[in-house]
Amino acid sequence: MTLSSLQLRKLQADPSAIRNICILAHVDHGKTSLSDCLLASNGIISQKMAGKLRYLDSRPDEQERGITMESSAISLHFRTFRRDPKSTEEPPKMVPKDFLINLVDSPGHIDFSSEVSTASRLCDGAVVLVDAVEGVCSQTVTVLRQAWMEQLTPILVINKIDRLVEELQLTPAEAFTHLKKLIEGVNVVLGGFYASNRMAADLEWRESGKTGTFEDEDDSELYFSPEKNNVIFASAIDGWGFTVAQFAAIYAAKLGMKRENLQKCLWGDFYFDPKTKSVITSKGLKGRNLKPLFVQLVLDNIWAVYHCTVIERDAEKSAKIIKALELKISPRDLNSKDARNLLTNIFQQWVPLSVSVLHSVVDKLPDPIVAQGKRMPAILKSVGYPDAEGNAENEKTVSEGILTCSTKAPLVAYISKVVSIPESDLPKNQKVMKSIDQLREQSRLAREKLENGETAPAEEPKEEEDLTAAYASYDYEEDFEIGESSYVPPPPEVLIGFVRVYSGVIRSGQKAVVLGPKYNPAEPSKHIIEVEITDLYLLMGRELVTIDHAPAGGIVGIGGLDGEFLKSGTLVSDEFRGPNLAAVEGSMTTPIVRVALEPEDPTQMAHLEEGLKLLNQSDPCVQVHLQDTGEHVISCAGELHLERCLKDLTERFAGIEIQASEPIVPYRESIVAHQVAPGGEPAPMRDAELGRGVVTLELEEEDHVDLKMHVSPLPQAVVSFLIFNRASVASLAGVKSAEDETEDSSVNQNVLDKDEFKSKLAAILEEEKCDFTVDQIAAFGPKRVGSNILIDNSKSGLLRRFFGASSEISFHQDSILTGFQLATQSGPLCNEPMQGVAVYLDLIDDPNDDLAGKLISPFQKAIYTAFLDWSPRLMLATYSCEIQASTEVLGKVYSVVTRRKGKIVSEEMKEGTPFFTISATIPVVEAFGFAEEIRKRTSGAAQPQLIFAGYEIFDMDPFWVPTTEEELEELGETADRENVARRYVDNVRARKGLYVEKKLVDGANRQRNLKK
Repeated sequence: MTLSSLQLRKLQADPSAIRNICILAHVDHGKTSLSDCLLASNGIISQKMAGKLRYLDSRPDEQERGITMESSAISLHFRTFRRDPKSTEEPPKMVPKDFLINLVDSPGHIDFSSEVSTASRLCDGAVVLVDAVEGVCSQTVTVLRQAWMEQLTPILVINKIDRLVEELQLTPAEAFTHLKKLIEGVNVVLGGFYASNRMAADLEWRESGKTGTFEDEDDSELYFSPEKNNVIFASAIDGWGFTVAQFAAIYAAKLGMKRENLQKCLWGDFYFDPKTKSVITSKGLKGRNLKPLFVQLVLDNIWAVYHCTVIERDAEKSAKIIKALELKISPRDLNSKDARNLLTNIFQQWVPLSVSVLHSVVDKLPDPIVAQGKRMPAILKSVGYPDAEGNAENEKTVSEGILTCSTKAPLVAYISKVVSIPESDLPKNQKVMKSIDQLREQSRLAREKLENGETAPAEEPKEEEDLTAAYASYDYEEDFEIGESSYVPPPPEVLIGFVRVYSGVIRSGQKAVVLGPKYNPAEPSKHIIEVEITDLYLLMGRELVTIDHAPAGGIVGIGGLDGEFLKSGTLVSDEFRGPNLAAVEGSMTTPIVRVALEPEDPTQMAHLEEGLKLLNQSDPCVQVHLQDTGEHVISCAGELHLERCLKDLTERFAGIEIQASEPIVPYRESIVAHQVAPGGEPAPMRDAELGRGVVTLELEEEDHVDLKMHVSPLPQAVVSFLIFNRASVASLAGVKSAEDETEDSSVNQNVLDKDEFKSKLAAILEEEKCDFTVDQIAAFGPKRVGSNILIDNSKSGLLRRFFGASSEISFHQDSILTGFQLATQSGPLCNEPMQGVAVYLDLIDDPNDDLAGKLISPFQKAIYTAFLDWSPRLMLATYSCEIQASTEVLGKVYSVVTRRKGKIVSEEMKEGTPFFTISATIPVVEAFGFAEEIRKRTSGAAQPQLIFAGYEIFDMDPFWVPTTEEELEELGETADRENVARRYVDNVRARKGLYVEKKLVDGANRQRNLKK
C-alpha cells in the first residue's frame, strides 16, 4: 500500500505508531531476502520477485556478489486490528490501526561490521536471523553482542527451514529436536552477556561498600522462547513464516481450547492424548509413541506441502491440501511445471512471512517512547549528561524531552552515518512521469503539426556541401597542448545523513549545529559546525521521498551536510546544545589493510584528494592518512572492503584512474631466546664476557661518558597484559589518544586507576619471576603506550620512574627516553615497531651535561645492537578465520589454509548436520586472495570470515644460515630452502627504500646476461 503525504504526516506525528528496526545476521543468512518479502507486502516489488530481486542491494557490486555491503533504510506501512481501548464490549471491539515501520538492512560480512554499528544506533529493536542449518556463527555472536550493548529488543527469525526438508532430509521429529538445540545455542550466547554484566555489577556493588544483599536482575524476559512469540520460523526464499501464536489461533477452535492456553503448550514437550482429548506432558506418555504437539500440528503440515509439491510432485495431494486450507490457487499454477511456484503460492496465502514478521515487530518491539525511556538513561550517563557544571534547567529540559520522545522539547538528533549519492538521484532533479492523459494530448498535438506540414523533414545536404562545411568550420590556427588532461569530472554527489530524531522536530530550512564526536562543553567553540537543513527525505531504499518536517521518534535523511562534517555527529539547536551522542563508542572493525594511492596522471592529484575526502565522509570504517613521505594511504577492514573503496573512488568520488600499491601489511619485531639444535651449540654471543644482549658505550668528546645497558625478551603474560590495558597505559602516561589501527580489536577500553594497574602488573611480574619490579619502570614504548619497557636498573636511580618514585634526575634523562621511543618505534629488521622487549639502563657515568643531546642516536643504536644479539623474530599480523564446510570439500579447505601458511586451531562437526566448523589462523600477508581462492576450490561451498586477531611470532630467524654439519650436509652452504622470514623483511625494506642485501652475481664463471 502506498501512503499519501497526509497519512505519512499523521503516522510520523504519533510515536506510538512507529517502530524502528534493523535486520542483523551472519553473512548469507537471508537478511535481504527477508527485506524483499516485507517490501512485497507494501507493493514496492512483486511477490514473485521477493527473495530474488534483492531490492535494497542497490549497488551493482552488491548484486554481482550476492551480499550486502552498505546498510540501507526503507519505510513500510502495516495495518492490523487492535483492541479498541474505549470499547466496553466483551470480547472487545477490534479497530484497524496503522503503523510506520522504519526498516534498516545491514551487511553480514565481517568487513562491513561498522555498517552494523551505524544501523543499530538508529533503531530500537532488532530482527536477528539465524540459518536453520548453519546455526550460530561468528558474526551471529557479534550482532547479538551489538544488540545487547545498544539495548535493542530482539526477536529471532530461524530462516531457511526449507534446507532441513530438502538438503538434510530430516523428519519433522528430527527437525523439532534440531530447532530446540538451535534456540538453546542462541540463548547460551545471550546468557553469556547477562553473566558478564552481572559479574561486573556484583564487583561494582562490593567495591561501593554497600551493606545488605546484592539483588540479581530478572533475566526471564531476556531469552528467546517460541511460546513468548519472539521466535519466527521461516523460509524467506519461499515466502513463508509463522509464530506459535498463529498456529494456536488456527487450532484453538478445532481442539476446543483457549488460544492463550494452546500457545503455551504448542512448543516444548507437550503431547495431545487422543483418548482423553487433552494435552499431556512427557510424564503422562506411559511408553506411548506420541508426537509432540509442535511436530503433529505444525511441522507435519509444513513437510507435507514440501513433499507433495517439490519432492514427490503429487498433484492429487496438492489439490487436497489446497482444498483443506481453503486457498485460492488458479488451475494454471496448480498444473504448472514450476513446482517451486506452486509451493510459494500455497505458503504465501497460508502463512505469509511478511504478516508474521510485521505482527511480531508491532507486538514485541517497543515504540520510540518506550525504547528511549529504557535505552537513553545509560547512554546519557555514558556521555556525562546532564553536566554538573552546565545549565541545570536547560539540561533537565533536554533530558526529559529525550526520555519522553517529546516533539515540544529542544531538537536532539543523532547522525549515524553519511552516504554520498549522485545529485541526479535527488527527487527535485528527477523527471516527473506524465500521466496517460498528458501523453495522449502530447501525441494528438504532434499529429496535428505533422498534418499541417509544420515539421516537414529538411532536405539532406549533398556530400560536397558537407565537406565544404567541414573545411570551412575547421580552425587551422588551433593551438594543441601536448599532454592535455582528458579528465572528465564524475557526476556531482551530495551527502545525505542518516538521522534518528530523539526529541523536537527537524524542519526543512531550519538552522542548527552539529556536535562532532570530540565536542567538549568546556570548549564550546571547538568541534562544532553550523548547518542549514536544506532538504528532508524519507528513506525508501533506492529512492528518496521529500518531506517538510520530521518529528521525534523517526528515521530520516537530511541534506545540507556538505562541508567539513565527518562520519557522525549530534544535531542540536544552537540555543540548548544537547548531549554529544556521537561520543558513545560503537563497535567498529579494526582497519588493518592499508594501501598507498596515487593517480595515474600526476596532474590529477587534487581530484584524488577531493575523492578521498568524500570517501572518508561516506564510509564509517575507512581511515585516510597522509604519510610523512607524502603518500595518501587508506586503511580498510579487509580485502572486500578495500575493493569497494577503490571502486567508489574511481567511479564516483574522484572520477580518475587510480594506482594502488601492494597492500601495506603491519609487522612487529621481537626477540626470543636462542633455539639450540639437537647436538648443536647456541649461536655465539657478541661479547662473551659481558653476556648476551649487553652493550657498553664509550663516548669521548670534550668529556668522557660511559653507558652500559642490556636487552632481554619480556614474558608473554606481561606483553599480553600491556596490550590488553593499552588504554590504561595511555591514561597514566598522559597520552590523549592510544589509537592504533593495527592493534587487536579486543583491547580493554575500561581504564584502570594507577594503583589497580600497578598492583596487577606487579602480580604478573612476580608470577613470571622477572628480574625487575614495577617501581623500576621508567617508560613504556613506542609512543609511550606500547608493550616494551624501559627499566632503570642503576643503583642510584638515573631516570624518573613511571609510577612516581623518582630520585636524582640525570642530565641525560630526556635523551635516553627519546632514544628508547625511537628504537621501539622503528626496529632494526625493517623499521617496524618492537613488541615484548625489555631495555635495562645499567649505568651512565658522566659528570656534565654537555653531551646530553648527542646520546639519542648512540642509545638507539645500542638498543639495536643488543636486540640483534638475541634471536630476532618478525611478528606477523594474523587473521582468525572461521570456515563452515561440508565433508566433500573439507580436504580442499585444509590444502588452501596450509598453502597460505595458516594453522588449523580446531575442527568441530555441527551435530545433526554434515557441516564442519574449522577455526584457523592465517598471516595477513598471505591472506590476500584467500577468500576468492577458497571459494573457487570449493565451488562456493565454503565462505571464510576473517577477523583481525593480533600478532604472532613467525618462528624463523631472518638471518639463519646452515652452520651445523647436519644442516650443511642437507642444505649446502647456500641454504637451498627459502628463508621466508628474510623474504618478508626484504620486501618491507624494499618498500620503505631501505638497503636490501642481494646477491647480484651468483656464479662469476657463467655467461653474462646483458638483458638483466
